[in-house]
Amino acid sequence: MIKLTTMTVQLIDCRPDGIRICHVEGESLITVVVPRDLLSKAKQLPDIPKRGIYYLLDEGHGVISRVYAGQTTQGLRRLDAHKSAKDFWNTSVMFLDDEVNIDRDVLDALEANAIDYVRKHGSYETDNSDTPQPYVSPYKEQTVQSLHRSILFRMAALGYDLNRIEDVPPRPRANCARRHDGPGYDLNRIEDVHSSEDKLFHTRKKGVVATGRYDERADTFVVLAGSQVDLSRPVLKSSIAADRRCELFGDAEGICLLGNNQSFNSPSAAAVFVLGGSQNGWIEWINDQGQTLDYVYRRKKD
Repeated sequence: MIKLTTMTVQLIDCRPDGIRICHVEGESLITVVVPRDLLSKAKQLPDIPKRGIYYLLDEGHGVISRVYAGQTTQGLRRLDAHKSAKDFWNTSVMFLDDEVNIDRDVLDALEANAIDYVRKHGSYETDNSDTPQPYVSPYKEQTVQSLHRSILFRMAALGYDLNRIEDVPPRPRANCARRHDGPGYDLNRIEDVHSSEDKLFHTRKKGVVATGRYDERADTFVVLAGSQVDLSRPVLKSSIAADRRCELFGDAEGICLLGNNQSFNSPSAAAVFVLGGSQNGWIEWINDQGQTLDYVYRRKKD
C-alpha cells in the first residue's frame, strides 16, 4: 500500500534559492525558509503565524555544519536579534502556528525536543549547550511528538536532514550540482564530470571563498594564494591554524586575502585556518562536481 504525503512549496519572487513557504496537507503548521540576506523581505509577508520553533543553519554545498534551535512567539521578527548576535547562520527554517494549536506548554516541550535532537544527531556542531527540561502534561505529549515528527520530515524534505551523517558523501551527478545557496539541483549549470582528482577543491561557507589542492602522496593540503581567510571566528589556541594566522595576519580582523600558498598537514587544519571554529576538512573541501575530498580520495577507491 502506498502512503502519500502532499507538501506544497511556495517560492517568493519565483526564486528557488529564496524565501519559501511550505504546507503539508491536513496540517496547520507553516514552514518558512528564510535566507539571512532576505530577512527584511520575509518580515513583510502577510498572515504568517508567530508561535513555534526555528533552526538557524550554517548550510552550504548541501551540508549542514552548524545548528541552533530555539522558540519564538514573535514569528519572523525573532530573527532580528539573531542576525545581530549570531553571525554563523545563513539560513533559518521556522515552523509556525497560532497559540490555539501551540500553547505555552507545547511550545516549551517542542523546543526541548528540538534542542535534544540536534545535540544527539547529525555530524554538525550545535550552539545549544543544554537541553531544557520543561514540564509537559501527559495529555499533550502526543501533540508534541507529532509536531516534532512533522518538523523532522519537513526538514528532510527541504534538504536539511538533521539526522544526516556527513562522512557519507553526496553521490556525484552528471551535468548538475547542488547549489551552494540552497538545496536543489540547478539543471542549467554545466559541470565537467571527468576525473576530479587533479582539480581544485573549494569552500564557500558563510560567504568565505577559498581554494586549495590536496597532495595524496604527502597527505598535505595547500590553501592557494588569493583565498579568503575569516579572522572573525577564532580557532583553538596552540594549534597549527592559530599559529599560522598569527604569523601571517598578526592582529588583523575580518576577512583577509592570503598572499602566498600555505601548506597544512591535514585538510581539516586547512579548513580551520580559513574558516575558524571546528571544521571537518574531508567534507568541507568540495570540487566543481560537488564531490567531497573524502569521496574523491578515500571512499571512491573503496
